[in-house]
Amino acid sequence: MSDVDLWAAWRLWMGVAAAIVVVAASLLVTIWLSARGILNEALRALAAAETIRKNTQCVWALQTTNEVAERIAETVEDIQRKGGALVAALEGRTVRRHAK
Repeated sequence: MSDVDLWAAWRLWMGVAAAIVVVAASLLVTIWLSARGILNEALRALAAAETIRKNTQCVWALQTTNEVAERIAETVEDIQRKGGALVAALEGRTVRRHAK
């Protein structure tokens, strides 16, 4: 192989290597830009999820409100039962006093 052939082969393989490097670099840049885009979208999604969480806090508070309302209703029913028993007892005494 002559010097000219050697230089021609060297230039050819350097061109192939350069093309491979350019393709690999362009792929890496594409991946990097895609990753940045994914990061930006993920940050937007996280912000949206946080906003949704803040806006739905009142819905979760309804569970507590319902539990308190149930306890109040139970207390009112208990008072009503005891009050009814008291009224019945007082009416019974009043009837007995008038009967004498």
